[in-house]
Amino acid sequence: MIASGTAGGHTHAVQLEPVDIHFQARHPWRTLANLYRPERRRLWLAVLFNLVKVMPVWVLPVVTANIVDVLARPGPEALSRLWLNAAIGGLAIFQNVFTASLYVRYLSGAVRNVEVRVRSALVRRLQMLSLGFLGRQDTATLQTKLLRDIESMEQMSRQLFESGLFAVASVIVALAVTAVRAPVFVPVLLVFIPLVALSRRLIAGRLQRRNETLRREIEGMNASMLGMLNMIPVTRAHAAEDEEISRAENRFESVRSAAFSLDNAAGTLGAAAWVVLMLVNFSGLVTAAWLAYRGIVPLTPGDLVLLAGYFTAIMTAVLQLNALLPVVTRGCDALQSIGEVLECPDVEENRGKRAVARVHGRFDFERIGFTYQADSGTAPALADISFTVQPGETVGIVGPSGSGKSTLASLITGFHRPTEGRLLLDGQDITEIDLRTFRRQLAVVSQQTILFHGTLRENIVYGARGVSAAMLAAALEAANVAEFIDQLSQGPDTLIGPAGVPLSGGQRQRIAIARALLREPRVLILDEATSALDAASEGIVQQALERLAAGRTTFVIAHRLSVMRRVDRVVVLERGRIVESGIPAELLARPQSFFARMHGQPMAKPA
Repeated sequence: MIASGTAGGHTHAVQLEPVDIHFQARHPWRTLANLYRPERRRLWLAVLFNLVKVMPVWVLPVVTANIVDVLARPGPEALSRLWLNAAIGGLAIFQNVFTASLYVRYLSGAVRNVEVRVRSALVRRLQMLSLGFLGRQDTATLQTKLLRDIESMEQMSRQLFESGLFAVASVIVALAVTAVRAPVFVPVLLVFIPLVALSRRLIAGRLQRRNETLRREIEGMNASMLGMLNMIPVTRAHAAEDEEISRAENRFESVRSAAFSLDNAAGTLGAAAWVVLMLVNFSGLVTAAWLAYRGIVPLTPGDLVLLAGYFTAIMTAVLQLNALLPVVTRGCDALQSIGEVLECPDVEENRGKRAVARVHGRFDFERIGFTYQADSGTAPALADISFTVQPGETVGIVGPSGSGKSTLASLITGFHRPTEGRLLLDGQDITEIDLRTFRRQLAVVSQQTILFHGTLRENIVYGARGVSAAMLAAALEAANVAEFIDQLSQGPDTLIGPAGVPLSGGQRQRIAIARALLREPRVLILDEATSALDAASEGIVQQALERLAAGRTTFVIAHRLSVMRRVDRVVVLERGRIVESGIPAELLARPQSFFARMHGQPMAKPA
């Protein structure tokens, strides 16, 4: 039955909405402007207080020039001019105490808000992207986008508003004051502007290529380190520690080499730009002194001091702009990296689709085929799959490795969509329903039970809504968890690690079953749920699974014959196709059946 807004008799609003920020990785400046548009008020205040905060840099050269002229041209009002300029300089310096604090407050508020907004957008987008896309990405790369790339974007934003704004304002003020005091030297100061543009053009391209190489190396290193951590037990078991260390150190060396190349390029190009600008600065000052000495240009000693101060101010501004280039390059590269997620079109779109109010559990597979995107041109993972599952029926899916069992399960959950044919849920094409509302009535118990760092209680109630103490106790009892949970140090409030420490494999599986029971699912997928357990643990877990499957449409994926004893029907897959189906006992009674040959032994009748 398809309806809107309810699941299992309860109303649940769908909270996940599309990302509401305008992101265009190809246009980083436009994207940055869009990201900061909601923070306009904070930014304008930050700009205002920043300009006031750095006022001494622009005021002190004028004040110093006036004080020098007091000594060069003494007169009856000289002393009053001295104290007036001293007061102006002192006030310009003292106000920094207050304006710096206000500047940091408003800028930090704007930058941190954007940082949180982009992180949230990434997380929301990741939750909306198809499992096919996520399967093609490694965890370390996505982690880099969530952490390092956003930090690079944040650093670029902060430096642009701080160093970049200060540098541009310094050039403007220096030109304006020079135009008033010594207009003949304005063209000399203007020489710096094309030098900035030229140096940026020479430096930016080289740095961008090296920075992109470094980012790719870091992503590869993160992926390698994550794999190394997961493989430590296997590495120890095979005495392969030296090989793993060597592989890791090779990765470190690749990152070091890429980082050194970037640092070396930035340092060399920055030094070259510094030498050119310093020569222009020094030449301008010497030229001004020579013109004044010759009487060609009427300059007072104070004017020379002013020019020296503003030559230095512009020099500092230009150097800051050059120093900003690597930060901007990293930030723009980070925006492009983030855009790989935020602009990815491979989204599981559920908006506007019909919500599932209640699942009865009938599935119709109509000539379904599926080919993985990365495997185009090769044989499909599934082909011409047709069968019907009635509500409450338990169907076993068996076949050799690579036969398509897991792919079929991913189609049932909606993680992948058929590339051919249709899959109907209670008569409705599964591509036309809101899969989130369907999955609230679906539970999966797999070979690998995923647990997170938290209490046992938090892991069990994960994904369930409105769990009462009575409901939790009933689920623990039905899943055979109650028999061991009281032996733990703090019972259900015992803290466990991501790997499920200190629980055994059988205990972790029972936790997964309790979690599934609390969801009260109408559809259940058991994917090799007992394959990694010993005989004693398998018996206990199997009892819990039978309680869980009672009255529910259940798909059982397994290799073990013992698991298939109580299924209503078996569907046998080979190379993505159904080769036979039927009641397990009947298939085993036919010696030539694929199912019988696969197991090679008779099946005992169920008790």
